Amino acid sequence: MSSSNIVVRVKYQHCNDLRKSVGKTISYISDKKKADATSIDEYDILKDYMQFANNDSYLYEDKESFTWSSNGDIDAKKDLSNMNDLDSKGYLWSLVISFPPEFAINNGLITKVDYYNLTKNIMPQLLTGMGFKMNNVTWYCSLHRNTDNPHLHINFFEHHKSISNPKVPYDLIYKLKSNIGNYLIDNEKFYKLRDEEFKSITGSISLAELTRIKNQKLFGDKYRRDLNKMLLNLYEVLPPKGRLQYNSKNMSPYKGQLNNIIEYILLHDSTKYKYARYIKLLEEHQKELTAIYGSSSANKNKEYYNNQINKLYAKIGNEILSNYKIYQSMGTMEKEKEFLKKHIKDLKFKSSAYKKQDNIDKVAKDLNRICNLAGLNHLEKRYVFKNWISKSKYNINVDALLSSMDNLNTDMSSTEYYKILRSLNYDYERYSKYKNKVFYQELNYKKFINQAMNYLEYELEQEEKQIINELEYELSEY
Repeated sequence: MSSSNIVVRVKYQHCNDLRKSVGKTISYISDKKKADATSIDEYDILKDYMQFANNDSYLYEDKESFTWSSNGDIDAKKDLSNMNDLDSKGYLWSLVISFPPEFAINNGLITKVDYYNLTKNIMPQLLTGMGFKMNNVTWYCSLHRNTDNPHLHINFFEHHKSISNPKVPYDLIYKLKSNIGNYLIDNEKFYKLRDEEFKSITGSISLAELTRIKNQKLFGDKYRRDLNKMLLNLYEVLPPKGRLQYNSKNMSPYKGQLNNIIEYILLHDSTKYKYARYIKLLEEHQKELTAIYGSSSANKNKEYYNNQINKLYAKIGNEILSNYKIYQSMGTMEKEKEFLKKHIKDLKFKSSAYKKQDNIDKVAKDLNRICNLAGLNHLEKRYVFKNWISKSKYNINVDALLSSMDNLNTDMSSTEYYKILRSLNYDYERYSKYKNKVFYQELNYKKFINQAMNYLEYELEQEEKQIINELEYELSEY
């Protein structure tokens, strides 16, 4: 086993406010867009398979858990808030362990429980090797699948500082990689037996194959980015008015673009096998029609085959167009309000280096109006204002400033809104670029995948019935 397939990166920081720094890292590693939400405590392989088989229920979990520690699922934020005996200052270590996806699957790192068992095995050796006492250290871990390579984020810290040199020696990192490799080799037989048992129960699909599909279906960040980019490009050019149906004349200039999206959906791992089977059935049916009715112009042009494909594409295409219509039906400020609710805390507001307090107060009032539009509570608003003050390099007390603001004024025109954004360092071009980047980031593309699966299953069933009916008709002729 090559250690080059096991990538380990570690860094540390000295924290003047240890609790606050740990809290920030917890927020990052438990981000819903990145972290595997599967519960370790409630994990059941067969349940996972049944959810995979039922496409509508597969996307939901009974219990979500984004972080774990030595004893399984843990709400890291709650655990930290309940930690009374913690130094105000100290070191915080961040460890990232990543694997190529095929290497991980081939070596038994398939379920989240597999990664949990790995960390439970390697962390005590690492921590004791650094000279920590196990009753004086806490570690939190999460599994991210939002990049091509699955990777673990492990953060650990001492309750009371006991070591003077926080640097992790290279030989200890090398030993950590070696321990990971040895752990995977020791468990190789178990993983093979588990996969064989799983296949004997499910009939054909292996646990590794299920995981490949699940990874793409739930954590396929690259697939989501590419599909969302294609959807965004289409939505930007579609006319805001007129009849938008897959086979309508209005769609002619955009049909090629829409077909590319539909094909991309149909070639997703969870649909492509059914799609290939459907194509094969259609081709066989078209051959049967040619054999029975001869080489008519309709059969020569594969009319039946093309009509059925068009029917499938129309169903998926109209679902995509329906999503666009819902978006278009929202008014401009309604769209902006929905956008702000999700992303205002990510916007990097900054104002000019005003010297007059009146100018600063005017911008502050405008920022307050945007915060009110987004429906922020006091703590959320304080976060936005604090960042704005910091980036603008103003010497202002954030609490005093907020106490002079009202929470009522939310009405504004789009002209007013974009003018306020300009004063906060977001001209229309910069704002639009950022909004386009993130607006469809949370688009539920899984809905399109599931609809495609449902349509395919229905069409497959209808096609098989049609073939059986025609065979029965042929037999009755004799």
